[in-house]
Amino acid sequence: MKYKVDLLTGIRPTGNLTAANYLGAVLPIIELQSQGISPLVFVSDIHAITDKEPDIVKEHIYGIVADYIALGIDPQKANIYLQSDIFGEVTTLTTLLARLVSVAELLRVPTLKDKLKKNAKPEMANSLLLLYPVLMASDILLNKAKKIPVGEDQLAHMEITRLIARRFNKKYGEIFPISQALHIKSLRILSLKGEGKMSKTNPSGAIFLTDDLKTVARKIKTAETAVEGEMNKKLESHILIAKGLAKTKSECDEIDSIIKEHKNGKPVMGQFKQTFTLIAQNFIEDFQIKRSEIIRNSSYVQSILEKGSQVAKRNATETLDDVKKALKFN
Repeated sequence: MKYKVDLLTGIRPTGNLTAANYLGAVLPIIELQSQGISPLVFVSDIHAITDKEPDIVKEHIYGIVADYIALGIDPQKANIYLQSDIFGEVTTLTTLLARLVSVAELLRVPTLKDKLKKNAKPEMANSLLLLYPVLMASDILLNKAKKIPVGEDQLAHMEITRLIARRFNKKYGEIFPISQALHIKSLRILSLKGEGKMSKTNPSGAIFLTDDLKTVARKIKTAETAVEGEMNKKLESHILIAKGLAKTKSECDEIDSIIKEHKNGKPVMGQFKQTFTLIAQNFIEDFQIKRSEIIRNSSYVQSILEKGSQVAKRNATETLDDVKKALKFN
């Protein structure tokens, strides 16, 4: 019997997470889970090799699962599987679906340019990177998922998925549901240095969840803020991070109180940074303790992936059978 998938989301195994990754990608799933939604989560190791070497991707698989569980994803409520555990099904469906979308349509996907090296033209992308939206469609359609949480940068990919599903259904019969994009508000979390987004590629301006507590304090101490009485995007971003990492309402209230004094022209940025530092350190220390306990028990992570793999395999097999029958490809 097919596992009902109300919500499907993927996580890329590409190294240490930042505070921005947590707030933008993990926290929305936790919040949906708290609403009684049981997500199906896959570690997108096939996706990751579109622009990373397979051996590097493999190194991060267990770590990213441990990260998500330590941050609050409940494996009792969510099934987590490794995308490559259904490698054959994913690549087979990708092959069958790729014929329903043109090269021109794939070249127009905005995120393709973001993945290219500076000044490279879209037609210079490797073929697998070009097919990324079809790979994503395969993940969604294999599970016949109803809702997909996506940020603004993924909306174009969702439209490709919906386009492919509609074209397949029109030509071969109603096999696929038309998945809905569950829009996740994009958070503009800036580098602590105020230069672009917080990113793994600019480590001095990023709070990594693997940073030691002294490093966290040093990074926040040197963060750019705003002069007394003024607000800017840098300070707004720091406030967003601090309140997002806060564990209690009183911590958020303290931040609000400090910022109120700042707006009134008082020199309280030092106090703000101290509060921000304590909140970030408490969050990261708690996360690292939980993560180390999970990592030490490798069989625990393996059992979670095996359980999720059974669900994904069952869904993928049944869907692929439906597709082949519709195509008269059996």
